Amino acid sequence: MRVIAGEFGGRRLTPPKSEGVRPTTDRVKEAIFSMLAPDLPDAVCLDLFAGSGGLGIEAISRGAARVYFCDLSPESIALVKKNVAAVRAEDRAVPLLCGWRQSFARIHEKIDIVLIDAPYDLCEYADILSAFAAAEILADGALIVIERERGKGRYALPIAFELLKTRHYGNTEVDVIRFEIISLEKI
Repeated sequence: MRVIAGEFGGRRLTPPKSEGVRPTTDRVKEAIFSMLAPDLPDAVCLDLFAGSGGLGIEAISRGAARVYFCDLSPESIALVKKNVAAVRAEDRAVPLLCGWRQSFARIHEKIDIVLIDAPYDLCEYADILSAFAAAEILADGALIVIERERGKGRYALPIAFELLKTRHYGNTEVDVIRFEIISLEKI
């Protein structure tokens, strides 16, 4: 497991020991960050279901100002802290040991990019997106990337979300979604 490009490009990260944590492959990670490249500089990101922190660390490496790493597992958050320390990015990383719903109360700034690489058996994507809109923590125009098992985990997009693209990489599908604040002026 490694950082692909940017400031920490080529640096090795410690992979998870748990079989329940599935790191994003280099091919999928490169595709995701190629799509996000114009939006990453100085972005505030949230790596939801952070696992080992690979996606969030890649975001920092490519110019994100700050990344919140959220995971319920103490082992995963310990691994995130270890990997963040390995690339010396502690000043740009905020580990959160909590569930995704609880993370909203612990983040006190608008999020520009959300990276969702949940366990493939999780199919709560519409609920997660709706909760984001209700919590009002997404910046207008925020991007949400959902990595899921190909052909599974389909979901309906709540109002204020627009599917920009879906890409297939082997057994993985990646959805890129834009959030737009709806106001009376826009109606």
